[in-house]
Amino acid sequence: MVQQLLEKYWEVSMGEGPNLQRFVERLAAGEFSELGDVSKADITAFLREVEAITIANIETKAEEGGPFAQMKEQVIDETRAQVASLIDAYGEAD
Repeated sequence: MVQQLLEKYWEVSMGEGPNLQRFVERLAAGEFSELGDVSKADITAFLREVEAITIANIETKAEEGGPFAQMKEQVIDETRAQVASLIDAYGEAD
C-alpha cells in the first residue's frame, strides 16, 4: 500500500504542487477511493516513508555546502515535526 500511496502523492504533486498535509487530509477523507480502504496504519507507514525520502534528499542537498548545509538541521527538524503532527491527526501511533 505504501508504494501505491507514494505513486498517488507524486501524481497529485505533479499536477498541484507538493502539499503533504493537504494530500493526507484528502486521503483520510476517502477522496482517493481507487486506492481502496486506507487504514491509519497505512497512512503512518506512508508518512514515515515520505519522511525518510525527504530527509535523505535534505542530506544530499546539504552535502553541496552553502546555505543548504547551514539549514540542514532546521529543515530536518521541521520535516520531522510536520510528519509527527500528521501522524497524530491522521495516523496511528508508532
